[in-house]
Amino acid sequence: MKQEALIAWTSLYIGVGMMALICAVLSVVVTADDWRSGRWRPTHQTGLQKALVIPKLWLRWQLNYLKGAPVILAISVYYAWHVGFSVFWDV
Repeated sequence: MKQEALIAWTSLYIGVGMMALICAVLSVVVTADDWRSGRWRPTHQTGLQKALVIPKLWLRWQLNYLKGAPVILAISVYYAWHVGFSVFWDV
């Protein structure tokens, strides 16, 4: 693999990883704020509903996390365009 391609791929992976981490943290914050403010509150009166609070919380976090996916994709494609798509294919 050529040095330019290696640097381009490595920086792309590092950038996407950092954006995914930021998106995950912000999703936790949004999910907690939704629950705290009452915009979203899972019911937990019965035993079954109490057992399903964790999966419902995880699904809510996933929905909030997936809202950031288009932004991560757009930034990644813009970076690849800026560097030059040919650099990534020149392995």
